[in-house]
Amino acid sequence: MSEHEPTESSQTSFDGNLYADEKYMVRNRRQIRMLMQALIDQRATLSAHPDGREQSFPSAVLEVDEDGVLLDGSPMPAVNRSAANAGFLLCFAQVDKVMVRFRVEQPQQQEQGGHVAFRVELPEELYHLQRRELYRLETPVGDSPWCSVPDPAGGEPLRWRAVDISAGGIALLLPAEQQVFKLQQRHAGCLLELPDGTAITTNLVVCSLVTRKQANGVEQERVGLRFEALPRGADAAIQRYIFRIDRERKARLNGDG
Repeated sequence: MSEHEPTESSQTSFDGNLYADEKYMVRNRRQIRMLMQALIDQRATLSAHPDGREQSFPSAVLEVDEDGVLLDGSPMPAVNRSAANAGFLLCFAQVDKVMVRFRVEQPQQQEQGGHVAFRVELPEELYHLQRRELYRLETPVGDSPWCSVPDPAGGEPLRWRAVDISAGGIALLLPAEQQVFKLQQRHAGCLLELPDGTAITTNLVVCSLVTRKQANGVEQERVGLRFEALPRGADAAIQRYIFRIDRERKARLNGDG
């Protein structure tokens, strides 16, 4: 997702109701402030979508106090104009590799020493996917699942390595300019290939899009997808893979392998 003023083709919007499970909603103001502070402490990159549009810009939480949050602006004036004119920002980030998403209303642009930022009220609620309940494994490069997604343009299936996996979904890492996925988009007939040869056909729903900049300056988009309609036995196969990788890692740490 590049930082340019939105065009007509990028105006599809989402109202912020991207929350799959009520039990992961956080509404306690103290807990919300703590999570915001964690985003600061971890220098987490935040993906902000003005008015929930697909077009986003990379941001960060700069400050948090009793009532509000200060979000980093963009070096590009057109992007800041889009954010300043938006009724709300839909934001995605990660705390300790756990997905966080929230909506903030009426961003107010501020300038301090030539630097643009946006003042917003503390969000009323925040979605925090507690991965302790759904253990997520960062996959090893040489022993990873691969995911094939039907090409929307009708070509050969698109295939990427899954950089992490749980019983509930996977994450993919794509060049930012590919722009294959859209929030809440459902992809039917995807194929998850586990290293042991097990192939699982499933539907995938896009839950998050977060743009990250690598040390070399290249931007990548991390796409979080949840499984939908997993076939019987697929959950067990995924858990077996996770258990094997976890066991092998622990053995190496203990000097057993």
